[in-house]
Amino acid sequence: MTEKLLSHLENIALWERPGHGGYLNALLTSFSQTFNTMLRRQRLILAAVVSFLPVLIPVMMAFFSLSSWEEDGRNVFIMMVEKVHINVLAPLLALFFATMLVGEDAEGQTMPYMLTRPIPRSSWVLGRFGAYLAIATTILCTSIALTFGGCTALSKLYFSQADLTLMLHYMGVAMAGLAGAGALTVMLGAMVKRPIVVSVVLLYGWQYAATAVPGLIDFFTIKKYVEALLPVMAEQRDNAQIIKILGSVNKELIYVAPMKALIMLCIIIAVFLGITILTVRWREYSAAKTLS
Repeated sequence: MTEKLLSHLENIALWERPGHGGYLNALLTSFSQTFNTMLRRQRLILAAVVSFLPVLIPVMMAFFSLSSWEEDGRNVFIMMVEKVHINVLAPLLALFFATMLVGEDAEGQTMPYMLTRPIPRSSWVLGRFGAYLAIATTILCTSIALTFGGCTALSKLYFSQADLTLMLHYMGVAMAGLAGAGALTVMLGAMVKRPIVVSVVLLYGWQYAATAVPGLIDFFTIKKYVEALLPVMAEQRDNAQIIKILGSVNKELIYVAPMKALIMLCIIIAVFLGITILTVRWREYSAAKTLS
C-alpha cells in the first residue's frame, strides 16, 4: 500500500503547471506521465511476449516443411494478421492497457491525488489514451512486421512494393482496431467496478455473437467497422458466401464502404472518450463531496 501511494505521489510530482502552458501542455504532460508509467509495468513484457508469439508460426512452417515453397506465404500472412493480430491481439492489448487507464485510479480511490492540479479533465483522459495508443501500436505493428518477414521465407510473399503496401494497410487497420477497443475499455474502466470482466464479455463474446445472429445487430459492434477497412482483394472478400447459423438460419453479409466505416469508428471513439471524460468529472465531484 505504501509503495502504491509513493508511486502515485511520484506521478503527481511529474506534473508541470499546465495552467501556464495551456491545454496542449496538460495533454503532453498526461501523455508523458502515463507513457513512462506503462513502460515500467511488468504487464508490458507479458503483452509483448504474447503479441510476438504469432511470429513463430511462419518460421516453424518454413523450418519443418519439406520445401519452403510448398506453403503460400501470402495467404499465411493474411490469415495471421486478420484472425490473430486484428481480431484477437488488438482487443487483448486494449484489455492489458486501456482498461486500467482510469479504472486503476478509480478502484484504488486515488483519483483525487491524480487530479489534484486544476487541469482540464479531457486533457488528462486524452493524454492517457494517447499513451496507450503509442505503446499498443508499437507492439502490434512490430509483431505484424516480424510476421511479414517470417512469411517471406515461404512462397508468394516478397519485399515488393505491393506486398509492403499490403502490410502497411493491415497496420492501419490494426491501429483502428486498437483505438476502437481501447476507447470502449477505457470507458468501461471509468464506469464499472469489474471492467476487465465486462470488457472480455463485450470484446470476445458480444462482438462474435452479434456477427453470427441474423439481422443488422452486427452494426452495433466495433468489429463490423474494423473488418470493413480490410483490403478487399486480399482474400476475394467480394465473393464471400452467406454464413450459416444454427443449421438452417442464414445471415447475409452486408458490407460497409471503408470511408463510411472509418467515419463511424471515429464517431464511436469520440462518444466513448466523451463519456469517459464526463464520468471522470462526476467521480471527482463525488469524491470531493464525500471528503468535505
